[in-house]
Amino acid sequence: MVAELRRLLIEPSRMADRDGDGCLVLRDDECHYLRRVLRLRPGAPVEVVDGRGHLWEGLLQEKGQLLLPGICHTTTPASTPRLGLAIALVRRGMDEVMRMACELGVDCIQPLKATRSTPQADYKPERWQLILKEAVEQCERLWMPQLLPLTSTGSWWTRPDTSDTLAIATTRLEGLPALEPWLQRQTPGNNCIWLSIGPEGGWDPQEQAKALREGWSAVSLSEDILRSSTAAIAGVATLSSWRRTTPTGDQT
Repeated sequence: MVAELRRLLIEPSRMADRDGDGCLVLRDDECHYLRRVLRLRPGAPVEVVDGRGHLWEGLLQEKGQLLLPGICHTTTPASTPRLGLAIALVRRGMDEVMRMACELGVDCIQPLKATRSTPQADYKPERWQLILKEAVEQCERLWMPQLLPLTSTGSWWTRPDTSDTLAIATTRLEGLPALEPWLQRQTPGNNCIWLSIGPEGGWDPQEQAKALREGWSAVSLSEDILRSSTAAIAGVATLSSWRRTTPTGDQT
C-alpha cells in the first residue's frame, strides 16, 4: 500500500523564497506540525501546494527546511464556473461554514453585514483564513478559496460582475424554484455563480427587494426553515454537485 503523503499549503510569495538549492525555510508552526505532530523525520516526503493550482513533492530537511524541485509535479486549472458563497454573519457556525464550504469546492466566500445580523456575530477573517488553509490541506484541494472583505448587503447586490449568475436563498415567497432545477436552466460558462444566504432572522424585506431589483433570482433550499449555516452548506453542496455533473462545469 502506498503511504499517504502529508500536505502543506504555502503561499506563492513564499515559494519564491527558495534558495539556490531549492530549500525553503519553514515557519515554526509548520515545523511543529511536521516534526512534533506528524513525527516526520528528515528525508520524509511532503506534498506542498500553493493554493493556485500547483503541487510539489518535497523532502523534509534538517534545521526546519523543505527541499522542493524547481518544477512543480502537478498543475491543475481552476474549476469552472467558479462557485461563490455570500453569507450574512451569524453568531454560531461560521467556522464550520468556512471549513465545509472549502471541502465542498467553493471558490469565493463573501461575508455580509445584513440588516438583521445579530450584534454577537463576530467577523474573524484571520481565524477563517487559517480554517480555510487547514481545510485545503485536509481535503487535498489545489486551489485556495478566496475570502473577501466584509461588506454590507446594500453594496453587495451590485458588486458581482454583470456576467455572473446570481441567486438569493429565501423563504415564504410564492412560486419559489428550488435551487437544483433553477441551476439546470442556467448557462454561466466560465464566470461565477453566486448564492447569497441571509442571517438567522432572515432577510429584511427591503433588503431582499433591492436584491431582486438588481437581478438576483430568489431560490429555495428546502421546504423547511433552515439555520443559516445549514442553508449555506446545503446550497454549496448543490452547487458543487451541479458543477460536477453539468457539461458546462470543468471540475478539477
